[in-house]
Amino acid sequence: MPIPRYRIFTPTDAAAMGRLQFTAKQVVEGVITGLHKSPHRGFSVEFSEHREYTPGDELRHLDWRAYARSDRYYIKLFEQETNLRATLVVDTSNSMRFAGKLDYAKHLAACLAYLLSTQQDLAGLQAVDQSVQVDLPPGSSATHLDRLFKALEGLQPSGSTDLVKHLHDLAEKAPRRSLFILISDLWLEPADLVRALQHARYRRHQLMILHLLDRAEIELPYDKPVTLHDLETDEKIEINPADLRATFTEQVTAFLDGVRKACSDSGAEYHKLFVDIPYDRALISLMNRR
Repeated sequence: MPIPRYRIFTPTDAAAMGRLQFTAKQVVEGVITGLHKSPHRGFSVEFSEHREYTPGDELRHLDWRAYARSDRYYIKLFEQETNLRATLVVDTSNSMRFAGKLDYAKHLAACLAYLLSTQQDLAGLQAVDQSVQVDLPPGSSATHLDRLFKALEGLQPSGSTDLVKHLHDLAEKAPRRSLFILISDLWLEPADLVRALQHARYRRHQLMILHLLDRAEIELPYDKPVTLHDLETDEKIEINPADLRATFTEQVTAFLDGVRKACSDSGAEYHKLFVDIPYDRALISLMNRR
C-alpha cells in the first residue's frame, strides 16, 4: 500500500517491514483466513488428529494408512488458520519521556501495526497512563492504519501510570483470544504485573512485552554528583554515583529479574530493548529471534 508522509513511519520502514512476518505462538481466533493457528478444527493446512468416520464425511479425508493398521475408517483433522487480533498497548506515562522512550515506542508500534496489516491481521491501539488516552479497536484497512498512525503521532507523555489496571480491563474487554503487545518501561511492581498478565492469560489472550530501557538506568554512568528526577512523582534526590553504583546496579538487576520472571510465570513473551539501538534494527532482530 502507498505510504503517506508520517513522522513515525516512513517508506524505508515499510520496505524493512515488508521482509518480515509476524506469527502467533499460540492459537488465536479471528474472522478471515490468515497465518495463525485457530482453536477450531477444519480440513486445511496442518495435520492435527483423527476422529472416526461418520456417514457424510468427505472420503478424500479418509486416512487409508490408519485403515490398513486398524481395519477402521478414520478422518484426518487439520488445524484451520486464521487472522490475528492484536492490540498495541503503549505506555504514555511521564517516565516514558526519559531518553525519548515514547518516540521509540511510537515507531515500534507503527512498524508492528503496518506489519500486521500487510498480513491481513488486525491491529488496534491503546495508549494509557492514568487513563486511556486512545482506544482504537483492531482493524487492517488503509483508512484504519492512517487513523492509528495519526493517533500515535499525537501521543504525549503525561502523569503517572495505572498500567496494571488497564491491562486487567483490557483482558476482560477483548472479545476474542487476542495478542496484547505491551510497549513500556515497566517501572511498576513485578507482583502487580504478574497478576495482570495472569489475568490476561486466564482469558486465553497471548502476551508480548517490549521492555524499553536506557543503559543509564542500569549502569548509572555518571562521574560527578547528579540530581535524579522522578518524572512521575516530580520527586528529586541528589546522589553521588560513586557511593551508590554497586547497590544501584544490584537493585536494578534484581528488579529486571523480577520483571522477567513475572513474564515467564505468566507465559508472556518478553523482549528487552535498549533505545540506543535503532528501532528498525531492534525489531528486525526481534522477529528473526522469534
